[in-house]
Amino acid sequence: MSRVATAAAESAVSREAFFSLESLDESTRRLSEELLFKALDSEAFYSLVGQLKPVSEGFWGGFFSIDPVDLTEIQQVRAALQPWNVPGLYFADVLIYETIQFGQRYASAYIVHIPSLRKVIEREREFFSRWGITSDSLPNEVMLTIERSRQPDERWRGFGLVFGYPKYAIDFFVAAGLHQRATGEFVERDFRQIATFSSRSGRFVYAVPKLNPLLPEDIALQQRAAALLLEYKSLRPKYAMPTKNPAELLRDWMDDGSGNCHPDHLLGKLPLRTEAELDAEIASWKAPETQPPEVKFNHLYVVLNQEDFEAVRNSQFMLHQLAASDQGFPRFLPVDDECQSIYLRGRDTYLEIFGPENQFREPPGKFGLAWSVEKVGELDTAERRLADPNANEWTRVLNRWDFDREGAVDWYHALYRSEPPAEDAVWWFSETHIDFIPALYPHLASDGERILRRDFLHSRYDSTRLLKNVTSLTIELPLAAARLLRRDMEQVGWRSEEFDSRTWILRGPEFRILLMVQPPGTPSKIRSIGFETNPVIAPPAELEMGQHIKLNFDGNQSGWLKFE
Repeated sequence: MSRVATAAAESAVSREAFFSLESLDESTRRLSEELLFKALDSEAFYSLVGQLKPVSEGFWGGFFSIDPVDLTEIQQVRAALQPWNVPGLYFADVLIYETIQFGQRYASAYIVHIPSLRKVIEREREFFSRWGITSDSLPNEVMLTIERSRQPDERWRGFGLVFGYPKYAIDFFVAAGLHQRATGEFVERDFRQIATFSSRSGRFVYAVPKLNPLLPEDIALQQRAAALLLEYKSLRPKYAMPTKNPAELLRDWMDDGSGNCHPDHLLGKLPLRTEAELDAEIASWKAPETQPPEVKFNHLYVVLNQEDFEAVRNSQFMLHQLAASDQGFPRFLPVDDECQSIYLRGRDTYLEIFGPENQFREPPGKFGLAWSVEKVGELDTAERRLADPNANEWTRVLNRWDFDREGAVDWYHALYRSEPPAEDAVWWFSETHIDFIPALYPHLASDGERILRRDFLHSRYDSTRLLKNVTSLTIELPLAAARLLRRDMEQVGWRSEEFDSRTWILRGPEFRILLMVQPPGTPSKIRSIGFETNPVIAPPAELEMGQHIKLNFDGNQSGWLKFE
């Protein structure tokens, strides 16, 4: 008998004691089943059945109040996770993050495959022993020790190891994170995506150097994951609720035929797959399910208090060197001492900065993000992908504009959520009407198909100014709004990745959002706006405007407008 078979025989658990969700009261059992299906459909699948990830989290998470303390939901989740604890095989709990944000802390459920965790601790003994962690340490002690580390590089490395990422990818992520903390510069990267049942990307994902080729450890990880996922796809429909449950799936898959369950047993049951079958499955992870429209960043607005707005309005650098500035179309009047709106124009994108007395009556602190398509009819495609047929979540309108020449003309179609996700942050999708550009610029004829952002901005864009295009945002959103933004952008073809459960990256055409998840009820905020610059002048390294706004340049045709 092999060593693996011997280990499985010694630590196998009877079917009755293995993920015994039936021992719970009805409401807790339903929650446990729901969480277990979410875990199996997410990256936690590779901890539960694949042994590819010693630890996985993210199948449940939320904030809880500490003043007054409210642990109701955490207690419910912990009760639901209790049957997942199988001595020597699995450990499940809720990790409480130390950082307090607006009187709340974040909590995240996680599952541990204990033998895999012990193996990685033993392999990386030198690293873990500095914390007093050994292969015999309890899983919850390991997770809390890593989370509470005061050194960010050690925290990143610790989580990278227990989450099962390749060592070279962890080394890169740590180095890139330290570089960003020291300089403010985001290190561009690529991502390796391991598909899950619920998503082809953005779940089991890790960062690698830009244009880095696939290494043997990447290929091995993908192939092992593909073999497991193919089998799960064939098994899952037989256990979908309400007829059966996920615990029964695990028991059947891990039963050796004599009523004893162990995760090693399912590995022996996996059908032999040819290399061609595995390659086809891996290739399918990159293939879009349906062709999404090309949704691009168009512009944003942010409303400042009067002091900060005046600091921008009085900045000669902002108005005359950073970008062509005006008070808005169609007259594009110069910014003056009385105006409450400043538009900074790039080649394809632009910024709207408003004072508290703006004509739209938007309050200070609010911001809005506008996305657009550039081909006629693509907003229809976006609407189909975004809309839930069972809910009236989206409203579509056609805006018109009166040029005082020949009456009103059609301006743009706008698609926005019927109920804004947050009081101080909104976003919408738009398609410029094909007749609008010729109405704004009579000398330009429409080709009947394209509606480029550049066509609207071409008369205002000044290539002798620094601003070429807005390329990135760092924003804070409360949890519910953050989930909606991530969901909406994924639906229209953007990719999402996670630094951790509270820091997400959304990527679209020539644009990136660093999304920092905040507790419910906390204000939304733009932290920084990143942009590409024209090589026309040597900008200052840093420029302050008032007490709360800074401009930074890296000398490599990139800059950031930061809001303290």
